[in-house]
Amino acid sequence: MKLNRNIFKCVGFLLGLILLLIISSYFFRRKDGLHVYDSLSVSVKTADIKSEPDNSLDILFFGDSESYSSFHPRYLYSKFGYTSFVCGTAAQKVCDTYAILKGAFETQSPKVIVLETNCLYRGLKSKDETSDMVMNYLTDTLPVFANHSYWKGWARKLLPKSRDVKRRKNKGFIIRENVIPYKGGKYMRKTKKKRTIKKDISSYLEQIISLCEENNAELILVSTPSAKNWSYKKHNGVKVWADAHDITYIDLNLNDEIDIDWLTDTKDGGDHLNLAGAKKVTKFMGRYFRENYGLTDHRDKLDTKE
Repeated sequence: MKLNRNIFKCVGFLLGLILLLIISSYFFRRKDGLHVYDSLSVSVKTADIKSEPDNSLDILFFGDSESYSSFHPRYLYSKFGYTSFVCGTAAQKVCDTYAILKGAFETQSPKVIVLETNCLYRGLKSKDETSDMVMNYLTDTLPVFANHSYWKGWARKLLPKSRDVKRRKNKGFIIRENVIPYKGGKYMRKTKKKRTIKKDISSYLEQIISLCEENNAELILVSTPSAKNWSYKKHNGVKVWADAHDITYIDLNLNDEIDIDWLTDTKDGGDHLNLAGAKKVTKFMGRYFRENYGLTDHRDKLDTKE
């Protein structure tokens, strides 16, 4: 009898827990109805953009950590006078890109949207990132798990804000000056094989294109230098998609003009660029913007210390 009582208690506890998760999941659904993976990052980045003066940004950069390691808005401004902000987040998925961009267009009217392409090979669901079948099921079924990072928002308010202030001051770019060389040799080996962009990713990209067209902005895809993350197969996959959708695609891994030195321009052995590498990428992009878009040099209008 005692054993049966314990079993009933365990079953009752589990049923209560499941009921609690179902109820709490209702409150973790986004009010705008958009599907996102990392709710906290989307909310924080959207708030960062909306803290900028309305209609003050010419260019918005999106993507995962490759974006905020490669595009340096303050350096871009100092050299060319173009205003920009990096909307990239760690391991950003294109559903989050879409959500942040949609929020950004509420207060900004950028002429150019740059999407770093490494995020195009990140699946939209957690099962692409982990083999934990139980967590995959919970994430797909209950928003309280899918938006797990939203919980951290409460704890985040109790933490020092200096890091966020610093990132906002640098317009989303993260300055890292340490050097860990890449010594793996040539990584862009020419091939006709390709890594096809999945249909669900393509669907979000098409929605992003439509959003840009509705707001008179042009989308361009850019692959920043990454010896660890990029390959010719990925290049081919993006190029096929970009050509099919008449979207500009720039692969800086195949551009000798940038002159990336993998012994000095990477912070972590070829995965991400450091400050020196980011300046090279940003300078190239600045020249590209100058040659292809009618952007205004704001340096004679804004405080050059900004």
